[in-house]
Amino acid sequence: MNARLSRWSIAAICLLAPVLASAEITVEGAWSRATAPGLETGGAYFHLTNTGSRGDRLVGVRTDRSPRVELHQTIEEGGNARMIHTPEVRIPAGGELIFEPGGRHVMLMGLETPLQEGERYEIVLELERGGDLPIDVEVRAPTAMDAGHDHGHDHDHSHGHGHGHGHDHGDGHGHGH
Repeated sequence: MNARLSRWSIAAICLLAPVLASAEITVEGAWSRATAPGLETGGAYFHLTNTGSRGDRLVGVRTDRSPRVELHQTIEEGGNARMIHTPEVRIPAGGELIFEPGGRHVMLMGLETPLQEGERYEIVLELERGGDLPIDVEVRAPTAMDAGHDHGHDHDHSHGHGHGHGHDHGDGHGHGH
């Protein structure tokens, strides 16, 4: 009887391990900008936190809203900004990643209909260890600039100049201030 119970316990732990791992990774403030008719690309932005003691990797992303979805990062070289595809993103243990305009983001390509302000859609983040992590994305005004911090508060979002948070903008370097 005890052997049977032990086998069931082990089986349950194995089945729940991916769920438990993904519970350590959370996403807040997911949003996109509304897009103009005829524009086939859009972006998604959010704040990802790993409260776990082990790192993970974001190895893919998908959504029914767009036939092609990739992880991208905007980099600046010689005063010119350009986007590059990043096949995976390291999520450090106890770390944070900021997906934001002008930085790391999810790129939606081949949009058949524009993203409409007020619309909500789902993106699934594919984690190497944690499995699938579905997130709800809010479509905001085309002029939106920030991941949910525009609530009438005055914040410094210079991301690198003294706002007191430790962030990793996906470049592997923590920015603790």
